[in-house]
Amino acid sequence: MRKKKAFLIPTTVLFLGLYLLFNVIISYTNLLDASFIGDISWVWVFAFGLFAMTWILVTVYMKRAAKFDEMARETLVEFNYDKEENR
Repeated sequence: MRKKKAFLIPTTVLFLGLYLLFNVIISYTNLLDASFIGDISWVWVFAFGLFAMTWILVTVYMKRAAKFDEMARETLVEFNYDKEENR
């Protein structure tokens, strides 16, 4: 559980922090109104970055979740836990 929390808490804080920062910046400042390339402003770049970050975090979590599941199975074996026995 310690390893799982060590991954999930910073990841969640990063995602929520950037998501909320985006909303604050576009609501209360004009920082992202500047042109990035042509008619594309920095708002679009930031928003696309959030979209990409979501997909990357989901992919990383899916790979990590498999390791977390394996650690859980090893713990159950170590303590001789049997599903049928504990119903």
